[in-house]
Amino acid sequence: MEQAQVRPFPLLLLTRELRDNIYDVLLVSHREAPSRPENSGLRKGPGEYDQEIFEDCNFYPAEALDSPTSFLQLSCRQIHDEVQDAISRLQTLAKLPYKLDCMLVDEVELHPTWLSFPAFQSEIPKLEIDFRLFGDVEGKLSAWRGGCGGPPIMVWCLFYLLERFLLRGPDFISSFKQNKKIMLDELSVNVLTQSAVPPNGFIEHECSPFLNRSRKGLMSPETLLGLMADMMDYLLRRSRYTASYATLVFERIRRITFHLDGEKRKHWDLTTMKP
Repeated sequence: MEQAQVRPFPLLLLTRELRDNIYDVLLVSHREAPSRPENSGLRKGPGEYDQEIFEDCNFYPAEALDSPTSFLQLSCRQIHDEVQDAISRLQTLAKLPYKLDCMLVDEVELHPTWLSFPAFQSEIPKLEIDFRLFGDVEGKLSAWRGGCGGPPIMVWCLFYLLERFLLRGPDFISSFKQNKKIMLDELSVNVLTQSAVPPNGFIEHECSPFLNRSRKGLMSPETLLGLMADMMDYLLRRSRYTASYATLVFERIRRITFHLDGEKRKHWDLTTMKP
């Protein structure tokens, strides 16, 4: 018995209401965060992309990111315009999610993964970044250890992660052909407490942290949030080490908010701060 042949149904034969529903579902869709670093897909580490000096911790996705609606926008002018209408409508309703998951592994590696990037735009209302801690620092030197008078290596890596997004867009390691000039109304950072405690537990903040290999466990989420908040204050003070990065942040981001498990802990309104 022959199987019935399934034929594609032309999208434009559907009513506009149904097409809008399809666009909405695609635009608000998101993937689940990887359960563990080894489940986060193929990565390119230092030496496999055009890394900056001190960018030794960042392991970027090897595959290019596609917007869920890019194939529709390339199909024909009518569908392109309808998708743009849907983007504008959802953006007005604050329902267009841009979300990045960052796994901090053994305090020495950073694995960013896009969970939702609905459309390539130069004006993005809100970018949410979740930070999660994995592994154990035993036998390693934490990348949060201080440098030679400058910021820790991990701070440089976080700077470069943000810079790559603002200049290149979501494909962090794409060739830099043109400045994307991405503008963010709000950068929202959320440090999450994992349900599973590391085998060697969490390490509370130390006076001279991360300088020896005898440490076991991981910094606590509270410590990570404090370090990142200090990093942001340091960046926005425009020191001789961070002036160029601060200039980019003041030009492209209006507000920055830090959270711990969804609870707001610190806020910067860059529109009222003197660059």
